Amino acid sequence: MGEILRMRNPIRHYAWGSREVLARIQGRPAPSPEPEAELWAGAHPGAPSAVLVDGQEQALDRLVEEAPGRFLPGAGHGGRLPFLLKILAIDAPLSIQVHPSPEQAQEGFEREERAGVPLDAPERNYKDRSAKPETVVALTDVELLTGVQPEDRLRATAARLGLGWLRDALAGEAPVLHAVLGLDDAAARAAVDATLAAARAADPADPVAELVRYVGERHPGDRGLLVAVCMNHVRLTPGQSLHTPAGQVHAYLSGTAVEVMCSSDNVLRAGLTGKHVDVAELLAVLAPEQADPEVVEPPAAEDGRRVYPLWDDRLVLIAHELTPGRPVRDELRGTAVLLDVAGRAVVGDPDGTWELCGGESLLHCGAPTPVKLSGDATLFTVSCC
Repeated sequence: MGEILRMRNPIRHYAWGSREVLARIQGRPAPSPEPEAELWAGAHPGAPSAVLVDGQEQALDRLVEEAPGRFLPGAGHGGRLPFLLKILAIDAPLSIQVHPSPEQAQEGFEREERAGVPLDAPERNYKDRSAKPETVVALTDVELLTGVQPEDRLRATAARLGLGWLRDALAGEAPVLHAVLGLDDAAARAAVDATLAAARAADPADPVAELVRYVGERHPGDRGLLVAVCMNHVRLTPGQSLHTPAGQVHAYLSGTAVEVMCSSDNVLRAGLTGKHVDVAELLAVLAPEQADPEVVEPPAAEDGRRVYPLWDDRLVLIAHELTPGRPVRDELRGTAVLLDVAGRAVVGDPDGTWELCGGESLLHCGAPTPVKLSGDATLFTVSCC
């Protein structure tokens, strides 16, 4: 049998975060004093969870470094916890971004190291050697952008809204995003202004016009608006999931979700941000073929359990919808984080019980451990072997 340890998870304050969602999940007064965008459960060195070990709280990244045999699964994960589990509270659009493949991340990191670019420099693109695949599961309705629309749909949008810049981008030989991101500053400003004017004059129910108004109000003057017009607009309902592979352009727009990702900071941005935008490097990382959105909604078992596919067969993501009076038996394997995202739950194993409230989590390490889950709550468990 393995061991189960209590965690305390940090909150990240970004401008796009909600002042309500995480506070209400954790039972704190709302609104919060500042935006709260993400709750992190993991060993990311930028904001590691604290783990209660032998009566003392210690940072999980330090524990992993000092005792990998205790806190990591078997070989093959490079001495790092291979996942970061989050709750996202999205109150405004995130930056439009692309993540590199493992090979691109390795090459880019070493290139910037050789060039002497400091790790904390604003213009640094590659903060580590890791790819950053991610899978999101909606807790509420979630809206996001991913990939690029087919050209016939983009032509219809250009004609319907009278977008000359989009018509011209589609008429050239370069892929549409290359053409749009290649506009000079004056042309991009004119295209943004024209797009906003077209959206205000359009049918209020037109979905692209609605998207333009939403993004434009929150990121005035940002040329990322033009990229957003070219992307697939996806709406997830609670329980639905979407995976973002390397090279896929994407951005979250609104809603509350659980996200599992590789613990990396490698992000190339295309807009809707005040941070560094390196168009040339983004286009080098951008996959030539942008995958069509593939929404996944695993069926719930009789006990409320759903299993979500992840990018690595050694990783497993499970959601449990617990209802009062109906305990569920499960087994924690390898290194796992069990996170309560709503309600109150009790986790019991042969050695004791742990009570969890929203935003609280447990860390499991070692041999398989049978557990009984009960309460009125939603739990997510990600594990690696």
